Amino acid sequence: MHELENAENPYEEKRNAIALWKDFAVEYCPSSDEILLAGQRIMAHGIKAKDALHLACAIESHCDYFITTDKGLTKKNVNNIIIVNPIDFVRKMER
Repeated sequence: MHELENAENPYEEKRNAIALWKDFAVEYCPSSDEILLAGQRIMAHGIKAKDALHLACAIESHCDYFITTDKGLTKKNVNNIIIVNPIDFVRKMER
């Protein structure tokens, strides 16, 4: 999903910088039928397709948290993962 979205980035400098994410990633979740089906189920919560696929990958990778700056997405409730903004995540981790 990251690669697809980054390929659509019109700014070459940003696209090149973001392309380095794989060098730092600890986990990689390849596309699969299970991810697509999970994404469809997540879309039933009123979540857009790309966001649903990001969430499906995070859930498949057994992430506890999905960190996003999308205010609308942080208000959604999806089973098996906590959707949180970066500031609230840091606050939670500092406790």
